[in-house]
Amino acid sequence: MVKMNFLSKPVWKNFSDVKLCSFSLNKQGLGEISANVSHRRDNYYLTTLTAKDGKTLGTDSFGMYPEEKRMFDFDITTLPFFRGKFRLGELMRLISIMEMFENNLEFMELYSRETAINFHAKYGFRPDIKRFLHRDMTLKTISEDIRFEELSQKAKFLIDKVKSSTRGEELRNLCRLTSKLADEYLQKVKNLQIQEQKMFLFKEGFDMKLNKNDILQQKDRFNDLFEKHGIDYKI
Repeated sequence: MVKMNFLSKPVWKNFSDVKLCSFSLNKQGLGEISANVSHRRDNYYLTTLTAKDGKTLGTDSFGMYPEEKRMFDFDITTLPFFRGKFRLGELMRLISIMEMFENNLEFMELYSRETAINFHAKYGFRPDIKRFLHRDMTLKTISEDIRFEELSQKAKFLIDKVKSSTRGEELRNLCRLTSKLADEYLQKVKNLQIQEQKMFLFKEGFDMKLNKNDILQQKDRFNDLFEKHGIDYKI
């Protein structure tokens, strides 16, 4: 007997110069849920996940700026009861990636709270640290994590460079070097067991960026995620 694989195909509608999607799917433990991306005002949009009884399960607010080829994710939230059970955050992240591709945007930016950095890194976001406070707190966290001695030593070196630098361009360049180091660190952390990942959490959030090319390099992984969630979409 041929196994039937029922996938939900997103419906795209045009609003001004952008494309917005909607679809319904069945999720184990929740039943039928609907996803809808709507325009709110100006360049501001909202993804809403809704249960069959009309209850809102999660939202993702973001801006799309076609003339700049970018989008900015403001806030992705699921109701407390549903967190960690149904991968609704992952579903909304996949929707934002579909929006990114269908609207020919080159990258997505966001500010990540310290508690969500590992979540965003899991889907390809890389540190893009701009603020000096975020740089300094990031270096402090990495320098104290002796599990990765080489990275710890690099962080201590950069801390000393920050202390001895006075020129603005030097200090901004140290933000870029810290972003690279933080990316190395996150790549190592995400290979650890969940409990180990929580041992050295960042003490301050920072800006992160997801480039289209990084998604394309991992397109098979993302396409598998679309299928697992029951979405008929491929990158």
